[in-house]
Amino acid sequence: MQAIFDMFEERISELNLYFTALNELDKGNLEHNSTANYFNSEFIKMLKANTLLMIYNLVESTVMGGILEIYDKLKSDCITYSAARQEIRDIWFSYRFKEVYDKHAHYNSYKSKAMEIINSILSEEVIELTRKATDISGNLDAQQIRNICQCHGIHFDIGQQCRGGIVLETVKEKRNGLAHGNFSFAECGRDYSLLELEHIKNETILFLKGLLEGMKKYYDDRQYKNND
Repeated sequence: MQAIFDMFEERISELNLYFTALNELDKGNLEHNSTANYFNSEFIKMLKANTLLMIYNLVESTVMGGILEIYDKLKSDCITYSAARQEIRDIWFSYRFKEVYDKHAHYNSYKSKAMEIINSILSEEVIELTRKATDISGNLDAQQIRNICQCHGIHFDIGQQCRGGIVLETVKEKRNGLAHGNFSFAECGRDYSLLELEHIKNETILFLKGLLEGMKKYYDDRQYKNND
């Protein structure tokens, strides 16, 4: 799973660079060292709000990237329905069924899909899953991440410093509020100091590191397999 770890470190570096620049801008604003028209407290608030979007981007890309690497591993390891653990079987079945699901669909459509799924199992086709199978829809917080992992049979631990990942709820809510226009960037940014945003960033990173370690163990130990 080296690719997701590399991506994770790259996104963290982007965040850290952004925070460094934001700190410098904020100091310049306080000291009135700049005469640029855009350089004012409202602009700093907008930049602060943008950090929450970047943090959420880190969350979603990490979760999605880790799951997709596991899906790629299933395919490369030639895992069939009978060889997969029950959670993976359930995900695959739901994924295949959704391809045809339509409340207005004809009976024959369902019959055809059912036969296709049965034949895939009996002929021991290799399981293939895409990002559509993840049900990740822009609402990731700590509990939703735990639910996704539970659905795959992935276990992970986080340090006490993460406080259970509670900050991810804030990140999700602010991200959604900004995305849906519930408040402006300036309105969102005025609620946070740079120190508070640093704490949110650091706790999020700690949570995601624990998640990635759990995913890596699942991947390396081939915990996606049926061991019955």
